[in-house]
Amino acid sequence: MSDGSINQGRILRNLMRLMDVTCGHSLYEVLPRGVQVWLPDQSLGVYPDLMVVAGEPLLHDGKEDRVLNPCVMFEILANPTPGYNPDAATLPERGGIFRRCRGIPYLQAYVFVHQTEARVEQFYRAEENLWGMTAQSGLDSVVELAITDARLPMMDIYERVDFSLLV
Repeated sequence: MSDGSINQGRILRNLMRLMDVTCGHSLYEVLPRGVQVWLPDQSLGVYPDLMVVAGEPLLHDGKEDRVLNPCVMFEILANPTPGYNPDAATLPERGGIFRRCRGIPYLQAYVFVHQTEARVEQFYRAEENLWGMTAQSGLDSVVELAITDARLPMMDIYERVDFSLLV
């Protein structure tokens, strides 16, 4: 996520609220932007916009800002990826974070939430080294996260988002 905008803030707030309700009183915990996902094999930390951890967060070297075990990560896309065509048969690489994080053994889903349109793409672990993808678009759609049994209505994800601000 870039430095932020009103719409990015609204989407993040909405996702946090939806995931808190979904994960409340379960083994899942929702952690907002600001907590690192630590990639020990790369000696690197990345900052998703939102993450979900199953059970207690595993910390790298006991450092409270370095989580090792996200099961779901969310990234809010500020602008369309260059060359992005929603009707294409394959999608372009979204950038370094997802590529770097695919090797996390705990990670089961990586979710891209578009800011310029009501569109959510979920990459999910189908097998150890194989990822599948689903895409939802339109405010009447629902995003389903298998790992948490979450059903996230797109109208709730995009509540108060003003797409005309992006023109």
